[in-house]
Amino acid sequence: MHKLIFLLFVFTVLLITLHWQFGEKKVFQISPEKFTFVATNDQVQKGASISSIAYMGDAAILNCELKKSPDYQWPYCGVSIKINDQDATKGLDLSDYHTVRLDVDFIRLDSAQKPALRFYLRNYNPAYSKSDDEYTFKYNGLDYRQADYSQVLNIPLKNLQVLTWWLVDNSIPIELSGPEFTNINRIEFATGSGSPEGLYQLRINSVKFIGYYIHKETLMFCLLMLWVSFAIIFSVSEIRQSRHKALESEKRQLHLQHLNHRLKQQNIQFSEQAHRDALTGAMNRHAVREWLETQFNSYVKPTEELSVIYLDIDFFKRVNDEFGHKMGDDILREFTMVILVELRGTDRLVRWGGEEFLIFCPSTNLKQAYMLAERLRQKVELYQWMHGQVLTTSLGVAQLGDETPQEMITRADELLYKAKHAGRNRVEAGELDNS
Repeated sequence: MHKLIFLLFVFTVLLITLHWQFGEKKVFQISPEKFTFVATNDQVQKGASISSIAYMGDAAILNCELKKSPDYQWPYCGVSIKINDQDATKGLDLSDYHTVRLDVDFIRLDSAQKPALRFYLRNYNPAYSKSDDEYTFKYNGLDYRQADYSQVLNIPLKNLQVLTWWLVDNSIPIELSGPEFTNINRIEFATGSGSPEGLYQLRINSVKFIGYYIHKETLMFCLLMLWVSFAIIFSVSEIRQSRHKALESEKRQLHLQHLNHRLKQQNIQFSEQAHRDALTGAMNRHAVREWLETQFNSYVKPTEELSVIYLDIDFFKRVNDEFGHKMGDDILREFTMVILVELRGTDRLVRWGGEEFLIFCPSTNLKQAYMLAERLRQKVELYQWMHGQVLTTSLGVAQLGDETPQEMITRADELLYKAKHAGRNRVEAGELDNS
């Protein structure tokens, strides 16, 4: 029996080592040899932009001239990679891939300005898509600007988001509103939203998807089942003489576990209802009060750093006045989701009131919190909001010093209003208060 346990242990270690070395390195490459690359532009919408595509080895090169026209004021051009030319309903199942690796060069030929680029994975699902209407293919994507396009960019697929305006235009139900990668029939690049007129060149050197030969969760589950099976066999052989008693005891234990699980789920549900803001789903003040008092009170010196970001949506009243309070509520919910994507699991997002939010960042110093705040400011400004207009946010950043958490929040509030008075859409950070 001891030899069998040792062999099973060696087998487990070997499998885990092999998975660590090779299990998450499956690569699928998109190239002009396998798929059709098509130049796209706004002429379908009566625009005036011009685009053409050429090939140099394995690279596809798009030359584009953005022009505004009286009939279409949002010029764009790009590349659409069709997975199946004959049947738009058949695409790639990328659900076993976790990262897309982009090697693209994107420049303006008439300016030194770094242009923005949009990247989309379009998914076909008969629940909402029509094969003869490309607009019904789901947009999983992002809009980004790279400081150096010569560098290879790795984008986790979990960071792609479904565009809100597409969800609204196609009346997508909430259960189908999340990112999908099970049937990708188009891979698209396009000039960034609001790109100015001019000459652009996009060189697609390679597009690679990095995935799993086997998910580590699946491997761990199989190993767990193997060890559980072995444990069961071992246990049965050891308790053969008292089988009936052991089975009765197991039944009682399973029953108690089921009851405990139900109670735990109910407690979690009640706790969530008491600690969540009803509109946005963010935490409320009550949810963090006890945590702050326990971990960062003025009587016991905290053992870890704590920073807070106080943020407020600029000119939010105009949104309510122009589009109505229902649109305002929808944007608050969308704002919460945009912010949460950028936060760590240990960070706490709290709706403080109206359009004001607080982010508590444990184990974070002032510089780190300032960098997070600046990233959030840029993300909000570049995001495509459902009402079609640009939103900005002002932020105040403070770190807990020799003071109470409430005093730290007050300092962050003052820094927020300093940002407001300095023109909005900016981050203001204060010095650490050790007075």
